[in-house]
Amino acid sequence: MGLTILFVGLGLAACSPSPWDQAQTRYTEGLARTLDVPLPSNGPSAIEAPVPPQSVSEPAAGRTSPQPDQQETRAAATNDPASLNLLDYLRTTPCALHSLISEHNSSLGKLSSATTRLVYDVNFINASDRCVTRLSASHPELAGQLQREADRKRAQLPDQLRAALLYGPEFTQFWRAQSSLGQYPETLQSDLEPAFKTLLHVATAISTLAFTNTASDLDLALAALRSAEGGLLLKGWLDVAHQMQAANAVIDTFLAKRPLCYNHQSNPRALRLKALVENVYIGQLQPMTAALNRRTHALLPLIEALERAVGARQDPRYAAFISARTDVIGTARARLVSHTERLQDLLAQCQLAPGQG
Repeated sequence: MGLTILFVGLGLAACSPSPWDQAQTRYTEGLARTLDVPLPSNGPSAIEAPVPPQSVSEPAAGRTSPQPDQQETRAAATNDPASLNLLDYLRTTPCALHSLISEHNSSLGKLSSATTRLVYDVNFINASDRCVTRLSASHPELAGQLQREADRKRAQLPDQLRAALLYGPEFTQFWRAQSSLGQYPETLQSDLEPAFKTLLHVATAISTLAFTNTASDLDLALAALRSAEGGLLLKGWLDVAHQMQAANAVIDTFLAKRPLCYNHQSNPRALRLKALVENVYIGQLQPMTAALNRRTHALLPLIEALERAVGARQDPRYAAFISARTDVIGTARARLVSHTERLQDLLAQCQLAPGQG
């Protein structure tokens, strides 16, 4: 239900400005009009939207190449270069590994998803130890081949895990840039927190070869990420950063010319500013920002825990995305605090304060 509601909200947002956009526009334009200062032009901002990397393969130095398709990226990380000939395959019959290889080599196995292949590799590694022990006396060469294949899969498992989770279509969709917030953050997706907790458990289990569930369980948890709420979250903080930058510039430009009040005597302009702050900044924007902040506190620790579990920072580009994401949120919060301080100092010139008088 939560997912449906969120998508409906996104659809409606394309038809009209969101309540968030309307309140921000009403406030910044009202502030500029009240203080008789033009809004700063929409030039290049020092803070930009973080863009997560879409593949684990680095382009050649000095060359620009298009990002590969997500499914191709995940497939490339999990393709199996080694294969058994028919005789060796038949010799694995006494092992549980035999049915596992048989299923993987079937037409359905070859067309399986990246998560299915990831789970297959975990199962292969776990089953290979018993099979190698069983075959080492009668077929030492085959046992050695299976051991080398298991070692290869074990070494590649961290990269495969990152490829299947961070670079898959679900996580890519989660961080997809949004043009409007719609009803967000008032309308939320209720299943995201349990999904991230499940993914964290899965990632830890896979890393320690303790995963006993199916690929379907992993796919089900990943499906919740297609809501694009990560993109909405970043869009909200980017909007806060940009709007507070503009609002702070308006106040600074005004104060560079004159104070709001002389000798602490109020005036009509000061009263209009006080009303704008109370009705729009405090009455509309602050509740929305508080909701965005609550959602950030609910989701971001889970996201960061998952990223740590899969070693996301081992990819320099993903590490750069994490840093950019942190910078956006931190900058927005700092500008919000500094704007509130500016308003308090400005109204204090007139012995005014929001909610008083």
